[in-house]
Amino acid sequence: MSTTVNHDLILASPVARALVQIGDRWTALILRDAFLGVRHFEEFRRRSGAARGTLASRLKGMVENDILYKRPYQDSPTRYEYRLTEKGRDLYPFMLAVWAWETRWSEERHIPPALTHSLCGNRMRPKFRCSDCHTPILPREVTFEAGRGQHSGKKIPPRFQRRSRASSESGHDIDRRFFHVLDVIGDRWTGLVVAALYFGLNRFDEIGSALGIATNILADRLKLLVSVEVIQKIPYQIKPVRYEYRLTEKGSALYTNVLQMHEWAERWLAGDDETTLILTHVPCGSRLHSELVCSECLQVLKASEVTYDREFFREDSASSLQAERAIQ
Repeated sequence: MSTTVNHDLILASPVARALVQIGDRWTALILRDAFLGVRHFEEFRRRSGAARGTLASRLKGMVENDILYKRPYQDSPTRYEYRLTEKGRDLYPFMLAVWAWETRWSEERHIPPALTHSLCGNRMRPKFRCSDCHTPILPREVTFEAGRGQHSGKKIPPRFQRRSRASSESGHDIDRRFFHVLDVIGDRWTGLVVAALYFGLNRFDEIGSALGIATNILADRLKLLVSVEVIQKIPYQIKPVRYEYRLTEKGSALYTNVLQMHEWAERWLAGDDETTLILTHVPCGSRLHSELVCSECLQVLKASEVTYDREFFREDSASSLQAERAIQ
């Protein structure tokens, strides 16, 4: 990797841009529920456990960012429902990447262990592969170089520098699916720390310098990632003892999530002359573009052709049918 990893490169990267819009616990939970067919404010609140003010703020931001749009469904008084835009629906591969990671690494039992591809009729798992050579995408087989827009990075908005925690309004009936992955990468700084590790930065000072992050925030995020076994501390110096941080197998498996954020941001958040990071797939030598396929028939997956076992959806049958149709 010949490119120098600096503050501009990471904070101007597509992943950093994506994290500004979707790198927040509550935003991710709204996305989860929107893909399951939820439309109304109170239902979003009940299922996520978010405080009313927090939920209102996130919904407003998602509308402003053109991920959701508001549509009136009642007059006198006027009430609105929230639906995914084309830009929002294009986050489907990212949400499937989250699902795949969660089913493998979480102990949560309310997540469907398999999906059904209606095109071939088989239960399957989504597979991400290179669209050119059709081989699996492994982090060690992807290189990067800076693009023309590497100096356009922006600081993370201050109000999102803290880790999101469950609301005091959370009740017994909230939907806890995806909670594990959101505990791991459910805020923007943690997501950027994970991204820095994929850039090959392993030491505290290296990560801190590249991200421009306060030392106490960085120490907190590294401690969290160690505690959930996404990274491990390995001593590289004895006197005094100093450590570097390495991704575990569990942490390496997050690469697909990071890659889907990268590609979504390239499609929606960057102009033609704002390429900040170019990824190359070493096995075929092509600029990396992923595609999402069925593990059984290897056909490219469409959201409208993927369903799940209803027994794992904790709503009534009408809501289950609505959820299956939500992303069609």
